[in-house]
Amino acid sequence: MAPQKRPAPDRSDDESDGDQGQTPAPSSSPASASNKRRRTSDESSIRRTPLTDRQDSPVASTPPSDFDTDDEQADVAATQALRVKAAQNKSKGNEAAEYGILEGVDLLNFMCHEKYEFKFGPLINFVCGKNGSGKSAVLTAITLCLGGKASATNRGARLQDFIKEGRDHASITCYIKNQGENAYKPELYGKTIQVQRFFSRAGNGSSGFKLKSEKGRIISSRKMDLEDILDHMMMQFDNPMSVLSQDQARQFISNSAASEKYKLFMKGVQLEQLDQDYRLIEEQSENIKAKIEITAPDLEDLRKSMESANTKLQLSQKHDGLLAKMREYRRMLAWIQVEQQEAVRDKYIQAIEEADAKIVDAENKAAQLEAAYQAADEDATNTTNDFERASAELATVDEEKHEAKAQHDEVKKATTQAQTDQRTIRGRLKGNEAVISAKKKAIEEEMNRLAELDGGGAAARVQALQEAEQALLQAKRDEKEHAERLPELQANVETLRRLVEEADQARTSQEDKVKQQTQILDQMTRNRNSQDLAFHQNMPQLLRAIQNETRFQIRPIGPLGKHVKLLKQDWSSILEKSFGGTMNAFLVNNKTDERLLSDLMRRTKCFLPIFIGNNQPIDVTSHEPDARFDTILRILEIDNESVRKQLVIAHNIEQAILIPDMAEASETLYSSGQPLRNVKRCYCFSANTRLRGAVLFYRNGQPAQDPVHQFQGGPRMRTDIDESIRRQGEAVEESKLQLTQLEDKFRSVQAQHVKAQQVLVKHGRDSSDFRVAVQRAQEETERLSDAINADSSEGGILDALREAQREAEEEKGINSTSYQDSVTALDDVKHKLREAHQKLTDLDERIAHLQATANDARAMAQKAGKKRAYALGEKNAALARIGDAKGDRETMNRKLDEMTNNIDNYTEQARAVSERVNIPEGVTYEALDAKYKRLSKDYAAHERTIGASKEQIAARAAECSQAYNRAQQEMKDMEQLLEKLWESLRERKNRWKLFRSLISHRIKIQFMYMLSERGFRGQVAMDHKKKMMELQVEPDITTRDGTGRGVRTLSGGEKSFTQICLLLAIWEAMGSPVRCLDEFDVFMDAVNRSISINLLIEGARQSIGKQFILISPGARSDIKEAPDVHAQEVAEPERGQTRLVFTAA
Repeated sequence: MAPQKRPAPDRSDDESDGDQGQTPAPSSSPASASNKRRRTSDESSIRRTPLTDRQDSPVASTPPSDFDTDDEQADVAATQALRVKAAQNKSKGNEAAEYGILEGVDLLNFMCHEKYEFKFGPLINFVCGKNGSGKSAVLTAITLCLGGKASATNRGARLQDFIKEGRDHASITCYIKNQGENAYKPELYGKTIQVQRFFSRAGNGSSGFKLKSEKGRIISSRKMDLEDILDHMMMQFDNPMSVLSQDQARQFISNSAASEKYKLFMKGVQLEQLDQDYRLIEEQSENIKAKIEITAPDLEDLRKSMESANTKLQLSQKHDGLLAKMREYRRMLAWIQVEQQEAVRDKYIQAIEEADAKIVDAENKAAQLEAAYQAADEDATNTTNDFERASAELATVDEEKHEAKAQHDEVKKATTQAQTDQRTIRGRLKGNEAVISAKKKAIEEEMNRLAELDGGGAAARVQALQEAEQALLQAKRDEKEHAERLPELQANVETLRRLVEEADQARTSQEDKVKQQTQILDQMTRNRNSQDLAFHQNMPQLLRAIQNETRFQIRPIGPLGKHVKLLKQDWSSILEKSFGGTMNAFLVNNKTDERLLSDLMRRTKCFLPIFIGNNQPIDVTSHEPDARFDTILRILEIDNESVRKQLVIAHNIEQAILIPDMAEASETLYSSGQPLRNVKRCYCFSANTRLRGAVLFYRNGQPAQDPVHQFQGGPRMRTDIDESIRRQGEAVEESKLQLTQLEDKFRSVQAQHVKAQQVLVKHGRDSSDFRVAVQRAQEETERLSDAINADSSEGGILDALREAQREAEEEKGINSTSYQDSVTALDDVKHKLREAHQKLTDLDERIAHLQATANDARAMAQKAGKKRAYALGEKNAALARIGDAKGDRETMNRKLDEMTNNIDNYTEQARAVSERVNIPEGVTYEALDAKYKRLSKDYAAHERTIGASKEQIAARAAECSQAYNRAQQEMKDMEQLLEKLWESLRERKNRWKLFRSLISHRIKIQFMYMLSERGFRGQVAMDHKKKMMELQVEPDITTRDGTGRGVRTLSGGEKSFTQICLLLAIWEAMGSPVRCLDEFDVFMDAVNRSISINLLIEGARQSIGKQFILISPGARSDIKEAPDVHAQEVAEPERGQTRLVFTAA
């Protein structure tokens, strides 16, 4: 289990090794903890601290030992252990770990790398390359990929800073070896665990993790699972000594103070975290101790309460004589109630026998009324059939009239066409006569011209020709302008024709509407007390069939409108329209009844909607809008719960509000921009009328509105009939007013259409005049031109004119014959038109006769229907009386059953008091109750003396004893727990000091051993009280003074070599499986770098199974090749530079 994370300590106790037997008791409250340690290094732990501040540094909570450099015995033991281990490692050789090391890192758009893959060996790895080649990006990527924070790398404040310039996303993938018997979930991840971290610039810089198996299958995306893997493999990438970044390595190797080295030592070997764990145990122990001290007085109070309760219990046991008499009366009170209930039961049995006799009498009376009803029903059926036959014959004749009307219209259309053809032929005759007259005149003029051959005539003809040509051009222009107006006039006529048709249809529809509403008003007036006429005309037959049908499991409910009463008459038309066919519908409880009712509707030709519901009530109280609004549900009085439920389900009547004014409704519904609470729609009236209106609602989140037209028909909901008649009268008057307006509009449009037709006809006549004018001008031009051409020769002009006159006379003869034919055809169609008109007149008379017959049949059917309804009412009343009697009997049977159950309950409750006892004759419940209350009063006075009843006192004594025993046991448990905690903490602190001492001596000996590889002498001096780690080194082994020199007096190379020796010594004490160092040789010359590299390699080989990743700015050639050494050189990445081109001056 991972250790808990807790804040860094803000103080420590300063004590020596001689105080090991004492355990401090801090007074601070417990620190909050989470489930995981932080995995990022604390940058403040490696900051440089002046030596003058050493005395002010916080002291560890775990007691430090004395200055460790004088412990000669420990140094000897550590030296021997180091030699033994070195000998074992040399004989055994370095072996790769089976799990917990890195196999490689893939970078994509990370820092300066667009795409790069680093493959690591299992033991010693060197990453070489020039400055700026991206070597340090490897360690930065490992830290970030394995859960580190961006700020811990000193390379950026956030993940987006690590994305390559010009890219919008990046990813890092680390491959962790996962083999051997200690592998982490090998059946799930395989031999290699792939850890991928991805991040992007989009949005707020999203990032995440992916844990993949060896084959690339995604196993998890939670960081918690990654932390579990790192904890299992003991990979300490949050340890600042495990991964020394470039800046941290530079500070540690060159500039770190003694206190900072000590901090890194404590963090690296994880003693600091262990010290914080012990502090939390101290705080928790102190809290337990404080709780024990607070609880002790409460325990004493509980003991006193227990003793007081036991004393009262002893007093209450001395007064038991009165209690025995009370118990006797209580048994009698219990059983006297049973006797009273049994007396009531006997009365119910007698009443049931009397009800059975009444039912027999009522059934005899119902049988007589059933016979009377059957006779009335047969008469009503016959008269109804007569009325239906008359109506069917009337419908047949009416259909024949429609066909005759169509034929009449066709003949009338043919008559109009014949008249048009006749007018056309007459126009042609007039044109022929005009041409003949013109030719005659031209012949006469030609003859005069031939007679005139003097010299002045030719010049006059030339001048006249010029004028005639100008007149011809003007006539053609006038004709063209006139012809261009024709499409506009035709379009206007067509538009007005459509408007006339639309106005005529609207007028006809309104006339039908007026007739229908007038009929409805007449029916409502005549049948003031009958609601059935508002429904389907075959509704009585359907209701009769339902009444006579005995196969229904539950008789249908309907029509629904009969069960609904409208309380506010103004909304009648709008609600009737919005409900649609629901008011005509029927309601059944199962599919069988629905099929049976559908069959009855087919037989009676009364097809209406059928709903299937159930008898479960529905509560809409929590779904209704604010009480200030009227809703459809609130203005309806519904006498059947199933009908109410159906209307709620089908029309949401509980969430439909009613606001008369449309402007107010719009403001109320739309002002907030969102629907009101529990409001789905809102109905309102149109301006100046309450017969139609609109429904407002939201559609797809946007305000919407649909019209609600006027309802055509009588009110199906139960209303005030006088008010309904008045409103229907208003509807009739309004419809008549609308009809008047539509008639005025029709006449206006018709007049405009006639005027437009006249304009079009006049345009046609004017077109003929324009054509004639052009022809005349053209003829005059041709005449003058021919005259000028013929001045020198008198050709056959006169003959041509005479030929043209002859052709015109022949055409006139043909048109005359056509005109005579058109007159004959017109007479024929007029004769057919008169016959069609006469047929229509005959059909109208026949329809009037059939209508009178149908009206008489309807009156007889209505009279027979009323008689049948009366007989049915009498029969139903008799059946209702039978039902009432049976209901009364059922009620009494039910009450008898309830009384029997009550007797059983009373008996059971009485037996709970005692078995049945005899009640003295003449004793009543009230007398026994009075005696019992008197004794109870005396006993209560005794209880007041001692403060409570005997049972309460006994319960209180048991409760106090239990509370005291429980509290005493809890106190004992906490004291034992506290003792165990103190004992465990003392043992753990002693072990902690032992660990620190052993680790410190191991670092000292390892440091001396590393220095000796180059012929140096030196030592590590640790002062745990002041938290200092001092290095003393003497490069010259021939110097006799053994104190050595300070690090600051060494040269750059000697200083770096010394720090590397210290780093290897601390690493050896840490035990981390992966150790990383960035640019360890940054301040070294070639000689020192070579020595340091060899030293690192030899030190790494002594750390069996540990993986080293070392970053060097040197070349790969500086690294000696070996089987356990893997070196790779990073090529300088492409940075987009271009070569500068210089031209000669």
